Amino acid sequence: EKEPPSKVDRRLLSMALRERKTYVTALRKFFSSLESIDDLGAMLEKVSKYHVGHGRYLMLLFEKDVYRINKLLKELSELYGRYVSETGGRGLPELRIGEIMEEIEELRREISLTEGELSSLRKRLEELKNVPETENDELENERRRREELKVKIRTLRTELRSKASKLHKPLKRMRLPEAAPFLKDSSYALDNPHEFLSLVKKVYPKLDGKAKKASDWLLKNLPPKLDELRKLEEELELVEGRIKEIESASSDRRLEILRTEERVKRLEDELHRQRSRLNSLEKKLEEEIRLLENFLSES
Repeated sequence: EKEPPSKVDRRLLSMALRERKTYVTALRKFFSSLESIDDLGAMLEKVSKYHVGHGRYLMLLFEKDVYRINKLLKELSELYGRYVSETGGRGLPELRIGEIMEEIEELRREISLTEGELSSLRKRLEELKNVPETENDELENERRRREELKVKIRTLRTELRSKASKLHKPLKRMRLPEAAPFLKDSSYALDNPHEFLSLVKKVYPKLDGKAKKASDWLLKNLPPKLDELRKLEEELELVEGRIKEIESASSDRRLEILRTEERVKRLEDELHRQRSRLNSLEKKLEEEIRLLENFLSES
């Protein structure tokens, strides 16, 4: 009737509960068959054989409960042994040597599988943690290139806007409607070069001095400079995309590292439990062998 642990895989839960039902039904059947103290020996033998394979999934969710039942059965077996001894019984003691050896072999196979998976996960973890050095170098290079491109773009835009701004005053005095967007924002010359250069050509005969020199420079250099600017901006976009790719890969790898570390910890805990169980079984086997040796009076 005990509630199973929360947050358990549904498939595992279903199998464990099915095994629990079978396990409980079997124990009830064993005990319900008792009619006298003399029946207890045979019943304990049946229970001990049944316990060899009572369910691996049941152990995953109700390990402590099964061990408690095992402990109670062991105590019952010990009490029955005392009863037989004190009532003069000299039959062969109830032993599970064969069953214990089978359980030990099965547990050793499980330990081997756990150790194999742990080894693979630790190797994968090492591979994941060795990647960042080269990745960080690449990321640092791309970020450095991004800053260089930003400086070049900013410098070039400033140069072009500075040259165009020399026409601001003469165009303002001319009060041309088509000059209004440029007078509002000098970036108009960069964003709408065709319209701006048409305006420059239109007013060119009326210009002189610095404004005329600026017009000569703009008519000659604005198109190629804008081509250069567009190429720099396209390269910057590619670099930004590459930086995002590297950062995304780094984030995915950190997540995989975290999950792998958690899996390693769970397997280490499981391996510790398996080895403790193996040690307990080996001690139990030695105890059973001593009982047999004492009964037979030989090694």
